Amino acid sequence: MYNNYTGDTVEDLFNKLDKLYDDYDNIVVMGHSYPDLDCYGASLGIYNRVCALGKNCYVYLEGNNYSEIMCKAISSVSNVKYVNSSNIGNLTNILLIIVDVHQVSRLENSNIFDYCKDYVILDHHIKDKKCPKNSKLLYINNSLSSMIELVTYYLNYSGVSIDSSIATIMLAGLEIDTNGYNLKTTSSTYKAASILVEMGADIIAKQELLKESKDDYVRRADYIKNSYTINGNIALCVLPDISKTETLAEIADSLLTFDNIEASFVIAKVNNEEYGISARSIGEYDILKVIRKLDGGGSTTSAGAKTNKSLSSIKSIIIKSIKG
Repeated sequence: MYNNYTGDTVEDLFNKLDKLYDDYDNIVVMGHSYPDLDCYGASLGIYNRVCALGKNCYVYLEGNNYSEIMCKAISSVSNVKYVNSSNIGNLTNILLIIVDVHQVSRLENSNIFDYCKDYVILDHHIKDKKCPKNSKLLYINNSLSSMIELVTYYLNYSGVSIDSSIATIMLAGLEIDTNGYNLKTTSSTYKAASILVEMGADIIAKQELLKESKDDYVRRADYIKNSYTINGNIALCVLPDISKTETLAEIADSLLTFDNIEASFVIAKVNNEEYGISARSIGEYDILKVIRKLDGGGSTTSAGAKTNKSLSSIKSIIIKSIKG
């Protein structure tokens, strides 16, 4: 679906984006809070395209509480200009490119619109009522496997080369967002992976990036062992500790690999005030209808939320929704 983007092909979208940049002095690319590799990799891809056009571009990273994988990815790239809340006020005439999210509350900096003249939204999650209504260009295509799939085709169409480290991050992000090419994967997804390898993605470096410690693996296995099922095919897991959102997503993905499990919900505190909920589905069960009751968003196969509700309230909402 194209929303207010009215071009006939995705190439028209790419051309329209390229023309937009001309009207601004600075382009800032921003994703969601607690960014993952899909969000970060897509941001890097757009950054490279904008820079190739001779425009001044920045990737927005606040740098708060990032996952180990994100920290490794960030340290693996060079020659990328970053901006955050401490210095974005120094920039003028900004076009903001929002990627992998369209809810203001889930942005890396929800006050970003105070600094930007206009903004563009590029996302692959199902559009909801929290989507801002005054974007310069809105493109939400929930049939895409990931934002990296779209951005890979953008780079390929534009003939832009990228560093091997960035291609590697993008390939890793594509793999994670599709749960190892098991969710929302089409021939276009595999073609995007092939393009990234041709662009220089290093398979060995990708494996190193995705490696985890033995302690983390054992801890996740313990969490999974203590999960239980609702209606026989929906897994629910509550973590006892404050956890990173990435941990919730990893456990939700892992639960889908078990026999007869069609969907999973994982709950944990992500800070002292909020609980995070990560949900996954193989496609038979619509997790999004449940997550929206918790003011979250996403797609029918991958969704999440953060809320100030109590743990008992969250569990009650999920269980009542599942049992109907």
